[in-house]
Amino acid sequence: MRQQLQVATLILTTAGLGWLIASPLACAASEGGSELPGTGGESSGTGGGASSSSSTGVGGGGGMIMTTSTGGQGGEGGVPINPCDSECGDTELCESQGLALDDDCDGQVDEGCTCISGAAQSCFKGDPSYKDAPGCHPGTQKCTEFGLWGPCDGGLHATENCFGTDLTGCHPMHSPPFVWVDLKDGTGNFSNDAISETWTVACPPGVSPCPGVVGTNPADDFQPMQSGEYTVTYDKTTANGPDSCTYPLFVGAPGLRVELEWEHNLGGDGVDLDLHLHKPMGVGPWGGSMGGPEDCAYDNCVAWAFGLNMGPTWFSGLAPPDPVNWYLDPVFEMNTCYFDPRGVGQEWQTIGLGCHNPRLDVDNITCDPNITDPNNYDFCTPENINIDFPPVDEWTRIGVHYYSSHSLNYDVHPVVKVFCHGALAAELGPSGFYTPQAPITFTPADSSVRFWLVADVLFKDDECDGQFCVVEPLHIDPNAKTPILTDTAIVQTTYGPSYPPIPP
Repeated sequence: MRQQLQVATLILTTAGLGWLIASPLACAASEGGSELPGTGGESSGTGGGASSSSSTGVGGGGGMIMTTSTGGQGGEGGVPINPCDSECGDTELCESQGLALDDDCDGQVDEGCTCISGAAQSCFKGDPSYKDAPGCHPGTQKCTEFGLWGPCDGGLHATENCFGTDLTGCHPMHSPPFVWVDLKDGTGNFSNDAISETWTVACPPGVSPCPGVVGTNPADDFQPMQSGEYTVTYDKTTANGPDSCTYPLFVGAPGLRVELEWEHNLGGDGVDLDLHLHKPMGVGPWGGSMGGPEDCAYDNCVAWAFGLNMGPTWFSGLAPPDPVNWYLDPVFEMNTCYFDPRGVGQEWQTIGLGCHNPRLDVDNITCDPNITDPNNYDFCTPENINIDFPPVDEWTRIGVHYYSSHSLNYDVHPVVKVFCHGALAAELGPSGFYTPQAPITFTPADSSVRFWLVADVLFKDDECDGQFCVVEPLHIDPNAKTPILTDTAIVQTTYGPSYPPIPP
């Protein structure tokens, strides 16, 4: 039986928890503190619109704490009463009940806990009672090559007094991918006295090229193309001289989002890989290079195909949270496909039904790594496939096809990132395969033939952590971690190996 990656992810919408706010609790006090019952109600946060800065619950990774050049964070924060007893204790928990928290409040998360190479999870440092407090946000940690959880990077943590963040000044922002962000909304009243102002954005590690900040007077528009934590630096000139602050922009999409990257900056225009996603629990074959009824790909799972009723139909739910084929969000900016680059967003808007599940937002054929305009056709954005409302307890399979080498002669190394509700759940390709570990490599001889069966993803409901996902890499030999590298002729007759048992 294969090992599973169980990853606690962030909650986009949590109904019925009824957070109660109490006075701040120290670690020692919360060990013996009494719990108060919830009062019902609903706490929602799906990333807001193009300029929303008050929503909670998407994104992760990167690495920063908000600062201003004049210092000071200010504010007094309360501690949400955690209904699942996640509070400071004597022992770091390694099982699922640990929820990737700093259970013993030593500033580390899941230290000494084993994991499977390629896994990632959201993580929160310090008193877990503060995890969902205003101003706080989990970071991301990855499983090391030694099978242990690495450091918790990025986010805003209790160890940094995140609960004391002055949200009226420079403060965290949240957005789905592709939606244009008004960066000024993250400055609060800190920008009130600005005579002139500029913004710069640093992308998460591994995101390259980084989109540029565009716009005029002021230049405050930014379109993030990938999930993760971005660092925004705001510089202003005032009557009293220059000043600045930094704040995070957390970018993440609801449901399942899979991103595919590879080298584009070699051999001219580069080679062409394609991302594929198989119907949850479907047993029909893949569609080869172009997709099929149970295979979402570049040719059949895009706006023009759905506009002609030619795209795959997988779901029959009537409304979220059930899986639905189409969903038109009443908040315009939450229809993230409406902001797809290269004119594709306008195609979705013309259809007028919102975003389809599943869908491929971007098919990246060639690109120029020197271009920073995300709407330029040659900008190097990853291919991505989304299911905004994934089914629960059903495996969804990921595949990658080497479409063409474009007659170029170099090896290429695909990277597949799996995000669940905005949190990185796995990063496969550079890790997760072979013993000793080695990256997945496509050679020129693989052109038009090679098809990589990457992993299965499954969403589950948990009473304490909302919805989380399980990612299970696919191996021929689970002990040697040998990847399944087959070819298009075979996948046109099968979906691959049987799905794993549904985890309890």
